[in-house]
Amino acid sequence: MTPLLETRGLSKSFGGLKAVQNVDLRIDANRIVSVIGPNGAGKTTFFNCLSGIYRPESGAILLDGHNITGRKPHQVCRRGVARTFQNIRLFPEMSVLENVLVAQFQHRSMSPLRLLLHTRRFREQEKTSREEAYDFLEFVGLEKYADRVSSSLAYGLQRRLEIARALATKPRLLLLDEPAAGMNPQETIEMVQLISRIRERGLAILLIEHHMKLVMTISDDILVLDHGVPIASGAPKEVCQNPQVIKAYLGEESDF
Repeated sequence: MTPLLETRGLSKSFGGLKAVQNVDLRIDANRIVSVIGPNGAGKTTFFNCLSGIYRPESGAILLDGHNITGRKPHQVCRRGVARTFQNIRLFPEMSVLENVLVAQFQHRSMSPLRLLLHTRRFREQEKTSREEAYDFLEFVGLEKYADRVSSSLAYGLQRRLEIARALATKPRLLLLDEPAAGMNPQETIEMVQLISRIRERGLAILLIEHHMKLVMTISDDILVLDHGVPIASGAPKEVCQNPQVIKAYLGEESDF
């Protein structure tokens, strides 16, 4: 069976620094896979390669068996891969609703003439888009904030808005870069619940996360990177007992 996403020998360097080295990863539909590792392990660089921000020097990225290596971010997104960022990247002066509406434009077919003339078809598509945007906001629990300026939201709510915006692109694979970073325990529990509900919608999820209890609770599989090199992969129980993983996290994570 063809995996939803597969990387083969993926590598990326910056000068003499080998940030990602020969990473093989397979993600099947409707699965949650976590990428973990110490700071500087190459996790975000790996995400940036998958989402088209960086072009890898070698290796391949396959989506449903089709090679998307080197595609630009908007091309990767159109093919069904969406992501969030470790540092929140909302449109701060736009409303919560507008942030989600922006993400829907790639799915809208509208000629400039219809846009300028404000035709009936334009009005119908605009109505449909707003209804769908409200649905995404309701899904993440933000519908009551729709008219608020996004920068006025509390940190945890901004995280949820970024996820809603990613979901509005209608992806098959969602990349989450440290979704629980900076959250309190209750917010972290709610984030776990949200990620589980996203998977129930039929999406596959690849996430970077330092919160080990979250990773062990929610992941089907885990990939561990250390200085860009894969040192372990497999089910959570197997990975957390791996001596190389324990050594890589020594002094950083006590949950192992």
